[in-house]
Amino acid sequence: MSTSFLRMILLAVAADGSLAMGHKAARSFRFASISVDAAIKYQEVDGLGASQAFQRAEDVLGKDGLSPSLQANLLDLLYDVDSGAGFSILRNGIGSSNSSASNYMNSIEPFSPGSPYAKPNYTWDGYDSGQFPLAQQARARGLQTLYGNAWSAPGFMKTNDDENNGGYLCGVTGETCASGDWKQAYADYLIQWVRFYEEHGVKVNNLGFLNEPQFAATYAGMLSNGTQAADFIRILAKTIKRERMELAINCCDGIGWDEQEAMMAGLQAGPDPAEAYLDVVTGHGYSSAPTYPLSTTRKTWLTEWADLDGDYTPRIFYDVNGPGEGMVWARNVQIAFVNANVSGFLYWIGAENSTTNSGLINLLGDEIVTSKRFWSMAQFSKFARPGARRVEALSSAELLYVSSFVNTDGKIATQVINNDTAAYDVSLTLDGCRLLEKRVVPYITDNENDMTELAPVLLANDGTFRTTVPARSLVTFLAI
Repeated sequence: MSTSFLRMILLAVAADGSLAMGHKAARSFRFASISVDAAIKYQEVDGLGASQAFQRAEDVLGKDGLSPSLQANLLDLLYDVDSGAGFSILRNGIGSSNSSASNYMNSIEPFSPGSPYAKPNYTWDGYDSGQFPLAQQARARGLQTLYGNAWSAPGFMKTNDDENNGGYLCGVTGETCASGDWKQAYADYLIQWVRFYEEHGVKVNNLGFLNEPQFAATYAGMLSNGTQAADFIRILAKTIKRERMELAINCCDGIGWDEQEAMMAGLQAGPDPAEAYLDVVTGHGYSSAPTYPLSTTRKTWLTEWADLDGDYTPRIFYDVNGPGEGMVWARNVQIAFVNANVSGFLYWIGAENSTTNSGLINLLGDEIVTSKRFWSMAQFSKFARPGARRVEALSSAELLYVSSFVNTDGKIATQVINNDTAAYDVSLTLDGCRLLEKRVVPYITDNENDMTELAPVLLANDGTFRTTVPARSLVTFLAI
């Protein structure tokens, strides 16, 4: 705990085990109750994470001067659950470019074989724009899920003969090409990318084939509606089955939650609905946020979102509620899990050489600068582990927001976000749980703290404890 934090709130541990504050600060206290019922269970958690696509993996591997020791520290920060955030999902881009210049992600089939029925000429460089060695390092630190996601098919498989500027996959409903139907060739291409990874010792868990299919970007991308995505999903599923691979299918990484919802009708239509072959429905948060459950029985992930336009705010948890601040992203994560029932939440980039908010961590030469966005996500990722279940959590205060998760080892992680100007004296009750030690360890992130561990408190026999949640803060209470 920082000394400035101690001076600011005059924190002391009371005799009854609660967190008490000095008299002057206590006058601004408000009072609230929080109840957690571990017997009321919701969705399973797959985890949190980010991507290092478009050669951002090379940033982590020292392309611009990050020393080997800091590379190891950075990888620990991202993927090690003991010393860092323990991010459990990594989204790797499946390249479609015939070079690796600039930010391009190189393709395993850089040139057309001439037709969709000709033998492809696959190539593997063992590097994959830095993503393969990064995935190796992440796996070594406990990464649970590797999500391979293609932004586009190679240009020669598309109606515009270009990996960029939109275009459709040749052969989907309403889209034909003189060269033929490339759906099966694209499925084979994606499977070969997975096979290259696995032949070299890195397991791929999930596979996606679209990114923001509503947006004709100047970079790699491919357009699709729900019906067209369904055309390809059926073929991809049959190909996975034919190859006897253990591989989950994701779709469709819509540019916003509403746009992904609009694709669901096409994925669910017909006598052979493509949704039946899906494992995870994926969407982004840019044009519309994940504030409600998608119309599907499948798991859902928020697979990309970031502040792409705001001012540089690496070390601000709360100031003016700006789009890059930690408080905003703490609420984004919590709302996605509680209101939209997501099982996974991924920021855009984990770490990159930049002074923008598009990454969680900024690399400045041989310096690592963690943002409060990173620490906000860490307070969920570190303590609500893959396999956990979200459970019922209620707060009596309007600006005191809560979520809670029961892990497979029985530990309960409860996140409390205080977006008020005053601290709260809280009575927190844990029902329906079996704890070995009946001890609760608080961790706080605010303007002065980065997931700082505070003194533990003991639960009473009825599962209740008293605590303080400072103003403008995020506190995770880990019950053991």
